[in-house]
Amino acid sequence: MTPPFRAAVLVNSPGTAPIDTAFKHAFSNRITTASPEARVDFFDPIEAQTYPSAGEYDLIVLTGGGGTWNADARDVPWIDELQGFVRRMAASRQKVASICWGHQVTHVAMGGSVGAMDDGAFEVGVHALALTQRGSAFFSPRTSIPPSPASAQIDALTIHQFHERCVKNLGNGFVALAEGNQCFVNSANTILTFQGHPEMDAELSKQLLEGSARYACGADEARKEMEERISLAHDGVFIWERIVAWARE
Repeated sequence: MTPPFRAAVLVNSPGTAPIDTAFKHAFSNRITTASPEARVDFFDPIEAQTYPSAGEYDLIVLTGGGGTWNADARDVPWIDELQGFVRRMAASRQKVASICWGHQVTHVAMGGSVGAMDDGAFEVGVHALALTQRGSAFFSPRTSIPPSPASAQIDALTIHQFHERCVKNLGNGFVALAEGNQCFVNSANTILTFQGHPEMDAELSKQLLEGSARYACGADEARKEMEERISLAHDGVFIWERIVAWARE
């Protein structure tokens, strides 16, 4: 009998606000949807500074968040430790999936750089990712019921976004799975990173949006576009199914 899938989620936010509880639920939901018998444990790298051991879990997830710190912040002890943890996991061949801020800190840890989006942009809601040839091969075939030839090969995915900063230069040894520095896998095929949020849905995105100064102070037209985008269909469930399958490979 195959043992239950085991996932460790490093929560890179203070964890005290209702939104943090909602994010924990979202990660648990996505992982257990992809693998119903999965065990999902949460770790606090900020206050408790607890970490899973390499090989203890099938998958380690680095969440978004970061609190008030950028992923390239210097002399912040917990961020320094987290970057060291990423490097240790890379050396151990442990499967790791990094999301949003976690994606950014992973690339910084591996020699890359991050910065503000061009023109101070704020990317919110569901957006399409144009896959590279490598990305298309990674995420295909996409199954459907009933099967159809059109579903086998995919060239794009849709995913929730919520960020003002992005990866400017990728970490050493990473290969792009999508255009625009949105999704990467390392050459060892052990670390997968996403700028977007495959765990999010419209309700969670709405909660984030309502707490955002960029939304509160935005022009009516911009606010309306954000509201419409968070309700669009997305591929979050499919992406997590692929993450879990990849972690088992």
